[in-house]
Amino acid sequence: MQQNIQAIAEKHGATTAQVALAWLLRRSANTLLIPGTRSLAHLQENMAAVQVKLTDEEFSLLSKSF
Repeated sequence: MQQNIQAIAEKHGATTAQVALAWLLRRSANTLLIPGTRSLAHLQENMAAVQVKLTDEEFSLLSKSF
């Protein structure tokens, strides 16, 4: 699973955390994410997850992994 997330993150120029958040956002429109954060930079990184657009194949692969 970690290899899948890492490969997808590298493809999108994102972090693995951003990919996980992007997957959660795509999974359900009713999902409210409240990730923890320690700094403004971390908050900005988390917010940038909305810019990660997973393909159908990536979403499916991650769905099987989670």
